[in-house]
Amino acid sequence: MRTSLLQQWLRPYRSQLSFSALLAACSVPLLIAQLWLLADIAAHLLQRQAAALSTWLSFAAIFVLRQLLLSGKELLAQQVSRQLRRELRQQLLHKVALLGPARQRFGADGSLSTLITEQVDALDGYISRYWPQLVQVVIAPLLIAIAVGWHSLFAAFLLLCTAPLVPLFMILVGREASKASQTQLAVLSRMGGRLYDFLQGLPLLKRLNATGIAQAHLTGAAERYQTSTMQVLRLAFLSTAVLELFTSLAIALVALYLGLGLLGELPWLKQQVPVLYQPALFILLLAPEFYQPLRQLGNDYHAKAQAQAASLNLTPLWQAETLAGQTATPAPQATTNSDNQAQINAAPAALPTMQSLSLQQIVVGKPESPRLVLEQLQLGQGVRYLVQGASGSGKSTLLQLLAGFVPGSGQLFLNQQPLAWRELPLLRCQLAYLTQQAELLPGTVADNLQLANPDVSDAQMQAALMQVDLWDFLQRQQGLHSRIGEAGSGLSGGQQQRLALARLLLQDKPIWLLDEPVAELDAQSAAQICDLLATLSQGKTLLLASHQWQDLGWLEQVIQIDQGELLGIYPMQDFLQQSPSQHHIQNHHQYKHADTPCSSQP
Repeated sequence: MRTSLLQQWLRPYRSQLSFSALLAACSVPLLIAQLWLLADIAAHLLQRQAAALSTWLSFAAIFVLRQLLLSGKELLAQQVSRQLRRELRQQLLHKVALLGPARQRFGADGSLSTLITEQVDALDGYISRYWPQLVQVVIAPLLIAIAVGWHSLFAAFLLLCTAPLVPLFMILVGREASKASQTQLAVLSRMGGRLYDFLQGLPLLKRLNATGIAQAHLTGAAERYQTSTMQVLRLAFLSTAVLELFTSLAIALVALYLGLGLLGELPWLKQQVPVLYQPALFILLLAPEFYQPLRQLGNDYHAKAQAQAASLNLTPLWQAETLAGQTATPAPQATTNSDNQAQINAAPAALPTMQSLSLQQIVVGKPESPRLVLEQLQLGQGVRYLVQGASGSGKSTLLQLLAGFVPGSGQLFLNQQPLAWRELPLLRCQLAYLTQQAELLPGTVADNLQLANPDVSDAQMQAALMQVDLWDFLQRQQGLHSRIGEAGSGLSGGQQQRLALARLLLQDKPIWLLDEPVAELDAQSAAQICDLLATLSQGKTLLLASHQWQDLGWLEQVIQIDQGELLGIYPMQDFLQQSPSQHHIQNHHQYKHADTPCSSQP
């Protein structure tokens, strides 16, 4: 799976990488010619003769041409690596955007940011060095062995016999390097997620005087990452040392044979010189170059191990489902800047305004263990619903399904017309989504409100803040220029939700999806936010997911969910007349077999 996924990512760039490898392969004959000329120059110097000017010029020309080929190979491979990693990162970010709140099942935002940055960058060595070296490691030793065999079959035999030892020990050491790299990337991901969480909760940690505990946790995580990094480096140095040892021994054998041959001291060729000085020097110069591609491949083998570990960590996000039947994202494609701009400027077709949305025989998740099952559910325009159920019952999954963040199977009907699953995300143009923790960015109040609409005026922002009863507080600060910190620090929990509600008002969307908007607030703040929602949501199609129903009597319908299964949809007053303590437990049997249809009309 890991290797196939890497090959899938490389497939659109295979021609460019092949051309890079071809440039490196063309440099091998030039290297052989260059070393022959160098041996010829040395032979003339040994005889106290000056080499011909043409020999020097040829040597210089070949040297320059070979360096140009190698530089072109490096530049092309690095360009492919940058382009592939950029495209892969963009597609992963697009995947996270499509998942929306459902991205949380792949880890916290800190872990995801580490995944998309650090672990995508871990592919660089495999793309730019290891893959092109696979071609070089076959062509270069073969051509050099032919050149050596032309002058001495025994020397070529020595080279070919010792060559397999290098990849053998490279694989043995590389297995442990792969495990260590995978552990290192996992530790890095956890450390990034923990750091992000601590930074978000820093104001709370200060109030609890718990910054020392957080610092100790981060110090421990950093030490574990340092230990795993040193383990990877030890294995990398061990691999290099083993390769250097065997190549040095092999070159020494060739040098011993050539030296004894020049002295006429070979046991089987007494007083004979099997290889003359110039060919012997030529072979001795070629011997290190014979092993150089193998040694380089061994040095880069840990880059392959690191890339395999990174691809294993990227696989769940890469293959995450976003639409029905879609389990994997297409491989990164080589695109130009104009292509990217065209994709950005391409606007999706809009869906008609929702008057009714019907879901029939819906299953979210695997059929053998579904996360949500809806036999029939019809939502009407302008109706305000309470999506009720215990924690983990599937309330958030229902909202994410309606927003097109999670895929499912079944039939969809918009305004009594069939709606394809791939078109469901287009309904987001009519949706406003609010979670239990308002997503606020560091900056001014105006900066956060302008996320809803960059062209909104100060007067409109002030009017929205007055509607949510937040303007009086901000006036005592710096008004729209009041600054808030990370995760809304500087505002209370209730004030953060009020600011998020003001942003919802500025979006002016007809459908509101609210996921536990008061779950983290105290009773008084929760009651105030509920009173605000009762006023602000009039005329909206509202789905408010909550396992509580106090202060929500103004809602009109209740969608009852238990353990991922739709039990029914009922008028709010009928729901409130049931036992107020255990609605989702005591009434499970009654709701499941009630004759009331699972639909509602405005």
